[in-house]
Amino acid sequence: MSYWQKQTKETNEQKNTLADSGDNFRPISEIYLKIHQYELFYRDHRMQSKEAVTFYALNDAINKYALIDYLQQQNITLSDEKRQLQRELLEEQLTKDLQDPLLKPYLETMFQVLNISNQDYIEQYLLINTEHDLLKEDMFSSNKGLVQDESGLFSYPSSDQQSLYQKKMGISFDYLEYLAESKLIHIEPDHPKFDLPFAIDSNFFNFTKNLAGEPIFASKEFSESDLTMEQRDFLYVIKKQYNLHELGRYNFNLYKDALQQEAAPDSENKAIANELMEIFEIAERTIDWDIGEVTNYEFNEIPMFDVNQLRKHKDITLQLYEHEYYYREEEIPKKFYAFRIAHEEIVAMYALFNYLKQDFGIELDETIRSSTRAKLEKSLNEQLQNPSFKKYIDDLLQTFEIPLSAYINDYLLVKEEYELLLQLMKDQNIGIDPDGRYNKGWIEARYRTAADLLWEDQFQKMWDMQLTEVVEPLEPQPEFSFSLSEYAPPIGLNDEGQYIFVNIYALHSWLTEEQQTLFDLLVKTYDLPVLSRYSMTEYKEKLDQLKADENKKKQLLEILDIFERSIRE
Repeated sequence: MSYWQKQTKETNEQKNTLADSGDNFRPISEIYLKIHQYELFYRDHRMQSKEAVTFYALNDAINKYALIDYLQQQNITLSDEKRQLQRELLEEQLTKDLQDPLLKPYLETMFQVLNISNQDYIEQYLLINTEHDLLKEDMFSSNKGLVQDESGLFSYPSSDQQSLYQKKMGISFDYLEYLAESKLIHIEPDHPKFDLPFAIDSNFFNFTKNLAGEPIFASKEFSESDLTMEQRDFLYVIKKQYNLHELGRYNFNLYKDALQQEAAPDSENKAIANELMEIFEIAERTIDWDIGEVTNYEFNEIPMFDVNQLRKHKDITLQLYEHEYYYREEEIPKKFYAFRIAHEEIVAMYALFNYLKQDFGIELDETIRSSTRAKLEKSLNEQLQNPSFKKYIDDLLQTFEIPLSAYINDYLLVKEEYELLLQLMKDQNIGIDPDGRYNKGWIEARYRTAADLLWEDQFQKMWDMQLTEVVEPLEPQPEFSFSLSEYAPPIGLNDEGQYIFVNIYALHSWLTEEQQTLFDLLVKTYDLPVLSRYSMTEYKEKLDQLKADENKKKQLLEILDIFERSIRE
């Protein structure tokens, strides 16, 4: 058991049993959820989609109410005097806000749309947030309500208490995952293949085009934090100069008007203002501006496909995907991660198959299926001319006790069908919105529910698979006949006392420049696949045959030996 897992286990065992009590239970207010959705949608600086807001509003509420409930079960609450003081301060602040010409129309519209009073807003939203913040601050400053581990450290078991509170509220793990994953995604890749008339921070902003060929954001959200530093700095100047509040949907047009003024021909800020106006225009095309009706949560009501018409995956398809990902992926995944990716990808594929079939009556034409199968068979036969790949496939067929035709039909053809149907959706505008998006998480939840493939079960299995001993780095690090780059993971020892890397990821990403040159020559000379668990033997065999400096070959072989030991599980 690793150190952090041991600490978590000990913390869980020591948590105050009063926190498990149902006495004085304080459920989440429906009014709180309504207001928080509205505030997140219109006033938050992250202008997220309605689907994202629906999830975050509930998730935030669980986090806050869980802490309040945890302390309340231990008789730790705000005193009546302190609560009254905070109520008076909030009333005073709301009175000021309602006199603010920029906030007044927003707040009055919210009260009308949600059918709530000023007092509802204070008592069932603002005061809850304040209570949480004050109790949390006092808890960490005084250690009241915290649990102590063997080393004397105090902590709040947040994950455990949030899970416990969810159960008290009757909110399942899978319901939260359904909300978290429900978002519109674009079929096309998230990176632009076209020029943009402004600077972007490539780490955050991703663009694509809508069906009309206009640039849009790849996701249905826009945040000031995604802009470049220069753009953010100028928006801050705009905010101060025009006496605006933080950018959100509700005051977006005020910022846009200010930018238009700053883009005047004689303005020294014309260039940056025009740049931001271009981005604002894309934001207008991309994101939703009206929340419509806020969500009335029906806990554990997860949509599902018609079970009687369900096209369900075969166990062998899932097993083959996990096997292939584990052995052939360049990033050398752990078993638990290969398990996760296999489940996520199979769900994505069969969710799409059922979405198109049950909602639109669309499935792959049998003629196309037959021709696709023939192409796959031809390609596979060509690959099988490689002795290393043939051995890998022979071992795979023996492991799963299947014929080669099953590998083609139940794995390769399923993957190819998924790609063909995605392209069909794009080409014929089936099941996508005018911006070329579909709600991937929503259709996946429908499949998971119908196929009884629950998130909670999957995560529990993943957790069990992660319970392995952590290898600690050696101090000092051993010396070798070769050098390692600064990005290389440290060296430790396995159970046999052999050197291994304590962390594993793609080898080429941390070789020295000289080692990388030799590695690239090896790949190019023998047209090798990516280095993975499956191809490791072939790399070592071909390295021995490569005509190159023997000393450099020996050093790379030593690295490959350590790497090979490191990737065994």
